[in-house]
Order: sequence, then C-alpha cells, then structure tokens
Amino acid sequence: MTTYAIGSVKGDYQSLLKLLEKIQFDPENDCLWFTGNLVNEGSESLAVLRFVKDLGKKAITVLGAQELHLLALAEGFDQPEAGDTLNEILNAPDRDELLKWLRRRQLIHHDSKLNFTLVHAGIPAEWSFSQALTFACEVESVLAQGNYLSLLENREQDQSRWHAKLRGWKRLRFITNVFTLMKYCNGNGKLEFSASGAIGSQTEGLVPWYRLPDRLTSNLNIIFADDSNFEDDIFPGIYPLPTQDCLFALKLTAIPERVSIGYLEAQSV
Repeated sequence: MTTYAIGSVKGDYQSLLKLLEKIQFDPENDCLWFTGNLVNEGSESLAVLRFVKDLGKKAITVLGAQELHLLALAEGFDQPEAGDTLNEILNAPDRDELLKWLRRRQLIHHDSKLNFTLVHAGIPAEWSFSQALTFACEVESVLAQGNYLSLLENREQDQSRWHAKLRGWKRLRFITNVFTLMKYCNGNGKLEFSASGAIGSQTEGLVPWYRLPDRLTSNLNIIFADDSNFEDDIFPGIYPLPTQDCLFALKLTAIPERVSIGYLEAQSV
C-alpha cells in the first residue's frame, strides 16, 4: 500500500482528480492524507467533500481553518466572507451528514510505521508529541459532541502564548488556532496569527513556527499545508505542501517524493 499526502484542495475537484490520475491512485490499495482546507475558493467544494468522505478509511483528513469556517457559518456564528464558495454545501440535501462527518475529523494524525505526522498548520515549540496528541483530543472531543456549538461560537484569536494554566474556552481556542492557523511567531514563541506570506515579508523578528530553537517535536517528520511558500525553506523533518497554483502530493516512502500536476516529473524532497 502506498500513502500520499495532499495539500489544500480548496474546492478544486478537477485538479484533485487530475492529481490522483497522475499518481495512479488505487483506492483498493492506496491511502490519501489531506492537510485540511478541502473546501472554499474553488467552485466544487461539495464534490470534494463527498469524494473524500466516500473514500472511508482510505482517506485521512485533518481539520483546517476553512472547515471550521464552514462549520461556524452553518450554525450562524460566522458571516460569509468575500470569495466564499460554500453555499452549495450549505444547501445540499446531505449537508447535515457532511458537516457531522467533518466534526469528527482529527486535528493531528500520526502513523508510527510510516514515521510521519500530519497537521494543517503546525505544532507549538513547547509542546511534546504526547502533549500535541492530548491537547488535540480535547478539542476533537468537544467538536464531536453536543457542546460543539459553544466551541464554534467562542472562536477567537485572542491567545498568542501557551501556558499550562490555560483553562476553558481560551485553552480550547488556543489549541484549535495553533493546529489550523499558526504560521509565524517571534523568537520567544509568541504567535502572530495575522502574519502570512513568503518568508521575509513579515515584521522583523518573526520566524516560521518550525524554526524555533529547542522545538520538542524536532524529531518528527511533520507534513502540513503551506500557505506561505515555506517549500523553499529546506528544514529537517519539515514537509510543507504548497497550496498555490496547483495541487501537490507527497509520496510517503523512505525517500519522500513530491508530485504536482504542475510539473511533468516527480521531484525528490
């Protein structure tokens, strides 16, 4: 069996199909990992959701910011944003089934045999691997149960530093935000959720989350959705999947191979 990790699809169903054709995906024998942000921007978010959901255990999906936006929008806690293309999902006859399926997705996935970890955004430097799993489970449990509405209603970006004494919604918001929004932070680990774009275009002193010294998960091979052109920043154990212009897939082998529908040949990482 071959496992492929795929960057943010963002509602581009046709590009996803082209990529799967290029890698010769076999649903009987292969598995797909998705870095979140399956929906929005593209015009076929409903088709993407249905397709990934129907793959069952052959697809692993972690939650991204767009999935949380969709869930909050469906419950009236978010307002539509310019460029949103989510109405087809919200008006679909299987809307409730799809949203319930989304609420049961993970924030982090790890495969010990492959030795790869999948998230949408990142893992704070001060968290160990076991802490990342435990904290993610706190949010996943709330989303999967009846009080998920309160979590969606209380989404904010009001906590930029982690400390063990965080409790209640501030704690759950911070955990949710780092897994779905984190890109840059300062040298002390304070997160800057508003910073984005290519490395070097931010306020002086901000660095990608994975470049902080003494990061406790530096031993992991981490795959995440890259919205900031991190693919040009070669760093041990870090595998950003670009989300601009075309879709990328990472073939998870001893020597990972990156495949894009924008190139004719696979690229070694």
